[in-house]
Amino acid sequence: MPSNSNGRVKVGGGWLRKVPRRRVAAVLGALALAELLFWFFAVRPLANRESEQAALLATLAQQVQQRQETVERLRAASERVAGARDNGDALLEQLTFDRRTTFSELLTELGRAAKEAGVEVRETNYNSDTIDGNEKYGMVSISANFRGQYENLVKFLNLLDRSDEFLIIERLGAAPREEGGLQITMRVDAFIRDL
Repeated sequence: MPSNSNGRVKVGGGWLRKVPRRRVAAVLGALALAELLFWFFAVRPLANRESEQAALLATLAQQVQQRQETVERLRAASERVAGARDNGDALLEQLTFDRRTTFSELLTELGRAAKEAGVEVRETNYNSDTIDGNEKYGMVSISANFRGQYENLVKFLNLLDRSDEFLIIERLGAAPREEGGLQITMRVDAFIRDL
């Protein structure tokens, strides 16, 4: 190769300077070291970060699945609570009397049972009262006197017990009469709604 006096070599129409091999080896070594440092400080942490992110994504996916299962359980529980509330409201509707018709329905039921049992209805009076802590429901009490025989009293109580209406016999007393039979006093309680 042709060269000139300043150490340049002519290659393909251009002049190139001769570089000593040591210098080339040192530059290549420095490049290799720089590449190794770049990999150690830049690429490797990114690879570690990717594996950490993959683990974090797996954990988050598991948490999402657990939360979805929790939401489904809560939704099912909410539906059961709503169903129980509806059933409870229906039961309360069945067990309570409407405020406007309570007294007539109770007196009719007592009169029907007394007539069927052969018990004579004497005096009746009633009293209504609210239930503490509940603004929607109250209680009505009917005190009544009846006359009849012991067998008739048992039949009367049996009819009241089997009544479709929810009646609570709060108090019951019977005393013998001079003419025969029994004088019966009783207090019957019932619940009313829509105060």
